[in-house]
Amino acid sequence: MTRSPMIRLLTRRASRVLLGLMALIVMIFITEIFTSELEAVISSGGHALDLLRLLLLRTPEVIDFALPIVLFLGLYFAIDGARTDRELIICAAAGERWQKIPRVALTFGLLAMLLSLLFSGLITPASNHLLRLTYYDLQSQRILQAITDPGDRIHIQEIEGRTIIASPPDSPDSERGSLFIYSGTADGGWRVARADDWAVVGPDDDGAYQVALKRFREYRGDAAEAPPPTDMPDDTPGKATLDFAQVNVQTVEVALQIGDIVEAVDRSRHFNERFLLQAGGPVDGEPVENADGAIAPAPTPTFGEIVAAALLCPVAALLAVAGAALAGTRRGRFLGLPLGLILVLGGDVGGRAVLGEAAALGYPAFWAGAMALLALGLAPALIYVRHRAERIVIPLRGRE
Repeated sequence: MTRSPMIRLLTRRASRVLLGLMALIVMIFITEIFTSELEAVISSGGHALDLLRLLLLRTPEVIDFALPIVLFLGLYFAIDGARTDRELIICAAAGERWQKIPRVALTFGLLAMLLSLLFSGLITPASNHLLRLTYYDLQSQRILQAITDPGDRIHIQEIEGRTIIASPPDSPDSERGSLFIYSGTADGGWRVARADDWAVVGPDDDGAYQVALKRFREYRGDAAEAPPPTDMPDDTPGKATLDFAQVNVQTVEVALQIGDIVEAVDRSRHFNERFLLQAGGPVDGEPVENADGAIAPAPTPTFGEIVAAALLCPVAALLAVAGAALAGTRRGRFLGLPLGLILVLGGDVGGRAVLGEAAALGYPAFWAGAMALLALGLAPALIYVRHRAERIVIPLRGRE
């Protein structure tokens, strides 16, 4: 096969077009999300490497989604271009059989199917996990920077029932101003902590931060109301009093765990971050009961969607050949490309829906449905390609 001029011709053409189209789609996607990601990095005080990392981690999801469409377009343009340039008819005159064209397409389709499984089952979950951790690091950096360096105005942060107030330095010689932390208690009381000498330490191995406080004052009070503004003496009967205690430490350093400032991130993998064959991932669905009453394992709907996207790749490859054959006729020269795209997009949506629902039936029924769906996509395209084989090779008369 590697010595066949037709196979080499189509492989080179298709590879160039596929890479070009995928690069174009990725660039369009990056352009779409560039502004929002740039704002996130700037607001957190990040650097250009942070922006580059975010963009790279967002790329696998678009490659995974666009792979069948790019495969269809790349093979269609490669076949149509080789036919228009009369390269296919020269190969046919040299004894090359037309069957090598769908054979090349199916080879690309099978390789794309493996690539789809690699992305959806391994690369994309890994990138989702790293992306979530990267967003957490940027959020932590933004919050801590706002607290440790509030600039020339007071920064107020409300997190998990705590109000954190960071004031600017009182003088140019001071590294930072005062830090206030207010929180309520379960019995309706309150706590206010103030530190004039403090630093943020972390993160530790668990991703948590600490605030090391010196010259630390803490006020604790109950739910009593503050006294109303009046000139009555303090011992006047019926006058409300404010009952609170004060802790004042000037020389002892106090380490106060404030996990609510930046809540420690859950570094374990979420469902959409687990690999294809990982425990608790797409292969571990709710068990189902067989006809004989036995309980058998079943995949999740996500597993069905992953398999549907992978099986669409060889179908899209053969649809590209069928679309090129249709475009080789006078009536279908303007229908081959749009009709093929509609079928690919419809197959993507329909296949994901069907196999996502079929996952609840258990593995035997799921694989039977998957093979039936694959045959339903390949058989009509293959029949039409065989029926219009000459139109794949012979250029349309009068066409420039």
